[in-house]
Amino acid sequence: MEAEDLRNKLVVVAGGGYFGTKAVRLAKDMGGRVVAIDSRVDCEASKFVDRIVKGEDLHGALNVRAGSATLFLCDAVEFLSHIMKATVPDYIVPSVPGHLAGKLVKNWLEREGFVVECGSEAMRSVVEGIPEGLVVHQDEGMGIIITSYMQEGGQCKVPCDQPLDRCKTTGRPKSGPMYRILTYATRDKVILSRILFSHNLRGEVGFFEGSELMSFLLDVKRLKVPYSIAIGTACGCHGIVNLFSIRTPS
Repeated sequence: MEAEDLRNKLVVVAGGGYFGTKAVRLAKDMGGRVVAIDSRVDCEASKFVDRIVKGEDLHGALNVRAGSATLFLCDAVEFLSHIMKATVPDYIVPSVPGHLAGKLVKNWLEREGFVVECGSEAMRSVVEGIPEGLVVHQDEGMGIIITSYMQEGGQCKVPCDQPLDRCKTTGRPKSGPMYRILTYATRDKVILSRILFSHNLRGEVGFFEGSELMSFLLDVKRLKVPYSIAIGTACGCHGIVNLFSIRTPS
């Protein structure tokens, strides 16, 4: 991504740890309007922001200046859900533990009054659609699948341009980009599925487009309960998917 691509763009960084800090610094340098969210006032990203706000401040988040960053001390999922009710961030950097997109979708639907249950009858069939050796973790009770070309305990070389033919770190041949593998594995296994493509900011930080997530949420809104969905985030090398079943309260 070139520098001009972030100029005046609203970049929400969920989490102020190692990768969140990298994202804040890069996005500021590239002219982005950076909203960082973390519950800890002493998070690493706090050293590189221009302003710190305690709690949620929607007006402040929507009016961050280009080339600057504001840190909001609150729950990242809750505040990002509020932000997305008012506007669609250009880019979202997931730097919190777990699967940010899955947490956002669950939060969004629960706010709409639905019961969101983790897991789906489609779990096993989705796993069966993923090439052998790529699933590094699965939990049927939590409805989560994590995939990677990197073996467990390994660490990617950074920066990485994610070559299509083989892993840059291990040399392991690839059977295809992970986002495409997960797209095919979830297709037709649930009522609606979407794998958000994780772009790579200067080979160091992953992010997805807010418009992609909002498009999925609007599509979900048109579904008739009960239904099942799959929401994932993946780059060429790694991926994570949440499976949910949605119904109305009893």
